Amino acid sequence: FSHPLTRGIICSKGRDLIQRHSHPERLRHPMVRRKSGFVRTTYAEVFDRVAATLASIHDQWGPTGVLNYTSDGYGGVKSRIQTIFFNCLGGDTRFTGSLCWGAGMAAQTFDFGGVRGHLPGDVVNSDLVIVWGRNPKATSLHFYTLLKQAEKNNTRIVVIDPIQSDTAKSLGTHVALKPGTDAALALSMAHVTVTENRYDRSFVQNHILGFDRFCQYLDRFDPETASRITGVSPDTIRKLAREYAAARAPGIWMGYGMQRYANGGNTVRSIDALAAVCGHVGKPGTGANYAAKSLAPLLNRPEKNSKAHVTASRTFPAPMLGHFLQTVDNPPIAAAFVAGGNPLNQSPDLNAAVRGFQRIAFKVVFDHFMTDTARHADLVLPAATVFEQDDLFVTSMYSHVLNYSKKALDPPETLMPETDFFLALAKHMGIDTMGFASPREYLDQCAAPLLESLGKDSDTDLDTLAGEYLRIPGHDIPWADKRFATPSQKIEIFSRAAESAGQSPLPCFIPPSQGEDRFPLRLLTCKSQRSMHSQAFVFEDREPAVSVNRKTAQNLGITGLEKVCISTRQGEGTARLILDESVCDRTAFMHQGWWHKSGAVNFLTHAGLSDMGEQAAFYDTFCTLSSI
Repeated sequence: FSHPLTRGIICSKGRDLIQRHSHPERLRHPMVRRKSGFVRTTYAEVFDRVAATLASIHDQWGPTGVLNYTSDGYGGVKSRIQTIFFNCLGGDTRFTGSLCWGAGMAAQTFDFGGVRGHLPGDVVNSDLVIVWGRNPKATSLHFYTLLKQAEKNNTRIVVIDPIQSDTAKSLGTHVALKPGTDAALALSMAHVTVTENRYDRSFVQNHILGFDRFCQYLDRFDPETASRITGVSPDTIRKLAREYAAARAPGIWMGYGMQRYANGGNTVRSIDALAAVCGHVGKPGTGANYAAKSLAPLLNRPEKNSKAHVTASRTFPAPMLGHFLQTVDNPPIAAAFVAGGNPLNQSPDLNAAVRGFQRIAFKVVFDHFMTDTARHADLVLPAATVFEQDDLFVTSMYSHVLNYSKKALDPPETLMPETDFFLALAKHMGIDTMGFASPREYLDQCAAPLLESLGKDSDTDLDTLAGEYLRIPGHDIPWADKRFATPSQKIEIFSRAAESAGQSPLPCFIPPSQGEDRFPLRLLTCKSQRSMHSQAFVFEDREPAVSVNRKTAQNLGITGLEKVCISTRQGEGTARLILDESVCDRTAFMHQGWWHKSGAVNFLTHAGLSDMGEQAAFYDTFCTLSSI
């Protein structure tokens, strides 16, 4: 109960871990595809086949003939073991960018030089909290609980979201705007702040680079102009801007949805700039909070050290998986290894991704269940659950607390955890450069620099963290010393690094793409309360639902609650229709994560890239609905 974030409470996703662990359909044996389907095999046979296949591919094509698709799994440091193995083998083909948060990460790196967020509990120090494009009541129970506590202490809360989300319904004031126009709202608020002389002159002079150029750009975003873009009234824009500028300690807490458009990175940069000109950075209760990556640099990362063994490498943007796999050549992808993710559920334009995956001759997937990706594999290897192995968890994406999780149960005797598997495979193939001989030695290496900086001995004190947590002093309030990690050591509203990367040096508003006559509705595919991504949908057999408001349904000639066909340029599917006035006009809302058996929404989504960070622009998908 002393943990600063969870406080002894477990969310529905955490409770589902127990159900997943003991589920009768959970994989407990290595499986191989035969003509009759999947049958059990042995790890000895797996090692022989994998070793022979990799040796043959390296002889014919070199290291880049292998796709290493590694995602984060539970988020522990052990999720990188597959990458370490392939680095030591000489390299691979892997993805860059993100299906999750890449545009915002790139944006804050341009602006601040790094991605750091306040400890979530710091919201109780705020007198105003703007929850921007985030729905913590559904996606983050613990942060929502903190927001409720702050509201009880008279903190004013504003929720900015195109959808009247569960959070918007239950907290503070909802400001609804048109999807993809968040940057225009932020820039207009900055315009009001500057033209009414409400900005923090001292902070601007001492800690911001590019203020004068930014002011010139802001001239085009007066509230009347921004209102026509965003749908937010000029009076609301002015009121919110004045309130934010005048607040003692206002914090902005951003979600990831706002950067899942082609303009997503500039949206985050615009919000960063608003916080900067008001001087609301580096003090308790403030900040432009997007994510927290404070602890990761304090750990040793063996996957980085192992890069010394790489002789060849190739990359592609994660959102373009389908296009890449269908067109890659010289060398082709001859084998794929997938761990910690479910790309044939989570990638955009799944029709293309499935076709591309089917071109690969040999595919190995680690997972707990026969997922959409695993069903297309040649070898399916059971993964250990979070309860069955020790691991070091650095962050929940927005918390700076390190947790060492000791295993509570032994894995089934027929199951080999991934760290053990790749250590054994390396030994089988004569690879002696992994840099550690056991899973525990790997964890000790990861934690050593951090523990030593705190005066602890990694050989003994890692165990003392079991069941506890570690907060690193000096990281609760990022940028408190006002020394930013940019080349100028200032907040770079004008960023030469962005310019060198082919971006606008200033944050700018890029008008969002629009629908067409055939596909007039923007499709928003958001997280559900039950599942981080596709994990918990293993328990679902229903059809997905699509929500639109009554006006939108009537414009499409749909008059009642019925089953509908959803069509996009990428594909089509069926869903139950829900009429919901919480959804804005010309927009359809669905939860993502449904498996193929139910109707995975990513068969519908567009495989485009954001303006920076190689982020998937999921929300630039347009659809239509028709009655069945």
